[in-house]
Amino acid sequence: MLPANSTPEELLAFVRDWFRILASGDTATASNLIDEPNCYDIEWTPQYIRHAIDLAFVPDCRFRLEHNGLAEFSDPDSAVGQPQFDVLPFDDGSGYSVHYDVPMNGVWSDLTAQFEFVFRDGQLAVILHDLHVM
Repeated sequence: MLPANSTPEELLAFVRDWFRILASGDTATASNLIDEPNCYDIEWTPQYIRHAIDLAFVPDCRFRLEHNGLAEFSDPDSAVGQPQFDVLPFDDGSGYSVHYDVPMNGVWSDLTAQFEFVFRDGQLAVILHDLHVM
């Protein structure tokens, strides 16, 4: 959980830090930073995170072919290109939606992480809604 008074910049910083953790190979810690399953009851275990990447980047897709068959997380500070991201407050005031391109194989990819930060008990719960190619 994050403080309820977290700014949009702090939410974006959380997401970038989450990418750094994934890039280090520590999917267990990244998974533990997700507070709740998404609205489809998906729990983002290390195995499910890898499964989502394999669904987004199947073996013969263009992205993998261009990167020697790889689809690995990269540190956002070293990724080439410009990421697309946004922070939008929910209309009902219940929290925020954050969409952020995911750094993969050293570049900002077409994969997008969709987070929700929802007010719960005076804090913001971190929910990974989806990882998918936009």
